[in-house]
Amino acid sequence: MGKKSAIDSLSRIISNIAIHEILVRYTNKPESINYLNSEILEYRDVAFFTASKFNWNKEDLNHIKSKSLDLLKKEMPKRYPDVKYPEKEVEKIIGEIIKNTL
Repeated sequence: MGKKSAIDSLSRIISNIAIHEILVRYTNKPESINYLNSEILEYRDVAFFTASKFNWNKEDLNHIKSKSLDLLKKEMPKRYPDVKYPEKEVEKIIGEIIKNTL
């Protein structure tokens, strides 16, 4: 896998982690929290593995963050229209995930 496809893959994985973290915080179905947490752990493992293959510069990280935000904003309303969450929090969550993963 080249760096460009790794960026695409990481962006998708990071957006999925962020979606699951938002769902854990704001879900209408508390019985799903354990499953969501296990999914977060699984996605993080995949992200660590993919991220460890390359060195990431600031431009790469900004591109991953931007692409992750776009994916999340596209997927959340489609897949989880009933979950209400503060839009301001999304960028912070993705930034933390990138900081802790890459």
